[in-house]
Amino acid sequence: MTTILLFWTLLLSIIMSISTSSFFSLWICLEINMMVFIPMMNSKNLLATNSMIFYFISQSLASTIFIFSVMMNLIYPFMTSLNSLLLTSSILIKLGAAPFHIWFPEVMNGLKLEAALILISIQKIIPLYILSFMNNTMMILSIIFSAFVGGLGGWNQTSIMKILAFSSITHISWLISLIISANYWWYFYFFIYSFIMLSLMSYFIKNKMTFINQINISTTTFFQFFFIFTILSLGGLPPFIGFFLKMLSIKLIMSSMPFLLLFLIPSSLLNLYFYMRLMYPFLLKMTNKNFIFMKTKKIFSLIPLHMTLLLILIPLM
Repeated sequence: MTTILLFWTLLLSIIMSISTSSFFSLWICLEINMMVFIPMMNSKNLLATNSMIFYFISQSLASTIFIFSVMMNLIYPFMTSLNSLLLTSSILIKLGAAPFHIWFPEVMNGLKLEAALILISIQKIIPLYILSFMNNTMMILSIIFSAFVGGLGGWNQTSIMKILAFSSITHISWLISLIISANYWWYFYFFIYSFIMLSLMSYFIKNKMTFINQINISTTTFFQFFFIFTILSLGGLPPFIGFFLKMLSIKLIMSSMPFLLLFLIPSSLLNLYFYMRLMYPFLLKMTNKNFIFMKTKKIFSLIPLHMTLLLILIPLM
């Protein structure tokens, strides 16, 4: 009952933030949003406690910078560049966008799955909404940094939560690019991304998975294909909805800031690598069902799998 009440309060703070036109009111909504989410992070786990503390410190720092920049803008309105830089930085910290991303993977790693889903979806709405009113160099730098960090950060991770955190950082770079290029189209991207993440996280919640080695391959064939198709959609491969979302985004970004695609597209391709790591147990199981090898020739059992991965990547070449 308490969790439901907190969740509705969280949604109420988001609705209030979208309805207001005052920066001071936005700051209050951000604080309500933060204070309501912290109890939802609570769990009988030491990592969860550390995540709560880390989240509180990082969000409090961002809120302090936010209100300081608003006050500076009122007192010294001629210092627009500095005020804009501080305001944008505070929002990027709240988003977990690079180069202010340090807290994000660590907090994600200690959360229970339900709280992690809220952090990578609903908790992004207010900061992205505020960011949609801005357009400065800091945002472009953040896109480039987020593309690099999101693409490379998840390579050696075994924690599913950390992999999804770095994946989220990559998608943040796409969202900020859409905010600069087409403004309102980021709503559509965010909705589809949240829907895909809800589908993926529901599978992890159902099977209580937090690490790659816990991925359950004993599930029914329907759930195996559901998982694989969701991962492929998240990676932006055709013919899934994630592919059309990326194609639309590329078209919109191409019309205004095409040079950003030099960072965004390679980052998405790098993300495919650790998405494939999540799919590996299922693909290996399917391969083993169709091919029987002698014990001395086990190495050849990897060839069909590698060919499968190569065929999946052909449309992106």
